[in-house]
Amino acid sequence: MDAMLPLTGLETPGSRRVALEGVVNPVAAVLINTFTPQLSQPLDFLVPRKLSETAQVGCLVKVKVGGKEYLGVITARKDQTEWMKPLSEIRRVLTPWPLLDGATLELLESVSLHYGVGPAALLRYVLPTRRVKIEAKFDTSPLDLAAFAPWPGMAGSSWDGYGGGNQFLAEIRAGESPRAVVAALPQITGCVNGVLPEKLADSGLSARFLSVAELASTMWQSGRQSLLVFPSAAEAAEAYLFLRHFFDQAEQQVVLYTSQIPPAAAYEAFLKARFGHAAVIVSTRGGVFLPLARPGLCYCWDDTALSLSSDMFPNFSARQVLLQRVTQTDMALVLAHYSVSAGDLQLVERGFARKLAPNRETLRENTSRFYFLDWESQMTEGPTAQMLLPSRALRVARRALDSGPVLISVPPDGKYSVVSCVNCGENASCPHCSGPLRFQASQLMCSRCGLVVGGFTCSRCGSAKVRGRLLQSRTLVEDIGRMFPEVSILVSKPGDGHLTRIGSESRLVVAGHGGEPEAEGGYQAALILRAHMLASRTALWTSQEVMRRFLNVAALVAPGKTVFVTEPLGTLWEQSLIRWDPWQAAAADLRERQIGHFAPAWRTVLLQAPQLGEALDYLHQSLDQPLILGPVPSATRPGIEAAFVSAPLREGTQLGKALRVLGARFGIATDKGGLSIEVDPADPGGQIV
Repeated sequence: MDAMLPLTGLETPGSRRVALEGVVNPVAAVLINTFTPQLSQPLDFLVPRKLSETAQVGCLVKVKVGGKEYLGVITARKDQTEWMKPLSEIRRVLTPWPLLDGATLELLESVSLHYGVGPAALLRYVLPTRRVKIEAKFDTSPLDLAAFAPWPGMAGSSWDGYGGGNQFLAEIRAGESPRAVVAALPQITGCVNGVLPEKLADSGLSARFLSVAELASTMWQSGRQSLLVFPSAAEAAEAYLFLRHFFDQAEQQVVLYTSQIPPAAAYEAFLKARFGHAAVIVSTRGGVFLPLARPGLCYCWDDTALSLSSDMFPNFSARQVLLQRVTQTDMALVLAHYSVSAGDLQLVERGFARKLAPNRETLRENTSRFYFLDWESQMTEGPTAQMLLPSRALRVARRALDSGPVLISVPPDGKYSVVSCVNCGENASCPHCSGPLRFQASQLMCSRCGLVVGGFTCSRCGSAKVRGRLLQSRTLVEDIGRMFPEVSILVSKPGDGHLTRIGSESRLVVAGHGGEPEAEGGYQAALILRAHMLASRTALWTSQEVMRRFLNVAALVAPGKTVFVTEPLGTLWEQSLIRWDPWQAAAADLRERQIGHFAPAWRTVLLQAPQLGEALDYLHQSLDQPLILGPVPSATRPGIEAAFVSAPLREGTQLGKALRVLGARFGIATDKGGLSIEVDPADPGGQIV
């Protein structure tokens, strides 16, 4: 790892050799568990003779810095140090064997550099909560995973419907490490040919995990481990139950690692992954750093889900960690979902991963059909088109209720404001950076770069008139109930305790995004209400969220049945959804990001602090071609300035090193000040309220 970055005036003069009788390499570099930027790189400590054998690289230790005791991990043993004063001794070694391997320590360094922090800032996301009783009975002897690999013995494969899908599995079986972005096919009944293993047919478990089970099985047969990452603990638990049934002859080698399980079970799962006793590890964001004895596959479902990005400093993304991990350790990679993000498409275009998608015939046989109440249909329908449930939507629902359940997808209750064209309704954007405009007193100002726009002209129709719109949604289940007095209604909201699966009985299910239960045999229709609450957002993630959320709903609907959207979305999204072609929408999104200097086409950073002048000057000096927008007043933090910085991808390492220096110089953001650094933010500028 890099040495500690010197602060101004405190540069190290060189290095010196350290010798201690009876101890080989008496200096231990220890990464301590702290967010303090000045302590974010490994610090040198002396290894006393009594700890010489136990203080191995990767072991947890206790050390003292500035009178305070810290937990740390040894990253290296050496015989030299740059610290000119006497070294403090390691106080205790906590673990009987190394918990972290060299690959994990290297991953910590590369990921932390990407996010412009020291590796210590990520350490708390890596270290498990120890349980001494688990350690005492755990045997670290290696296992031959391939010898325990079960053979599922099923006819057909869910990968038959993907162009190149079986070839992908064959490469894994041969010991290779291919990478793929998968535009997933909805699986209501299981395989493309409709066949499920007998042991799963009557289990009541979701068939959508069949493809990942087959993937993990193939990796297991090659003697390697699979790390499967899901957006939520509930989804991970559901996948875990499916995989335990699928691998019922070797279920002990399938483990779950989430924040919802007891600490003792989590620590045992950690040790099984670390020492190769688990072939399949099912996890959430917290498992992306798990050390693996025989790394084989990193699989991530729904990689753009907000829950897979940490909302705490340093705001790392599970997707980014996995990308760096597979590059570093030569693991196979699968990023799968019904939708495809701009970042996923970029991986394909750059040759980092291949594209796996179902052919058109298979897609049509296994997907539902999108219909929209477009502008022409609204004119035909008349005043009822503005109702919560237009008459056409009512007809679709009532017809479908004759044969089974119907899903009604509603946006979360809330409100937000946008500035849009009076004539055509297009959101007003900045002519300089394409950022969203907002009213500042009586003027129009860009939320991103701070430009005051004097003469606005709509980019779509050329009108010069704008207005502020307050978009709000409050769905009353009672209103829906009055339209279907004879039908039972279930309400499912996202979060703990929401419905996960229902039967095939005729009923209405009203659900918010993330709370939609699966229905046995699939829903007979789905209605998506108030789509403008998402499609009219001015956030950068709007495009990918439209595709992601609406395809999530459509994947729950039986093949050939109707998904009816009660509002127009615009030609691009409508055509992409009708054709079930997420690649088209991703290509348009990626082009916009390339033009606008946004991630993933560029490296981007959101900086916020009371005063940003010095920090921005330093970035100007450190980078060759930075684009800096701002500073502007932060719309979310009064009295704070915000600036958006982008740099070419080739300057990513330079940017990371520069951000490390800024973090050490200005400190972590608090209520009293400091510098807030967010790398590749989902909503750059952070100005959308």
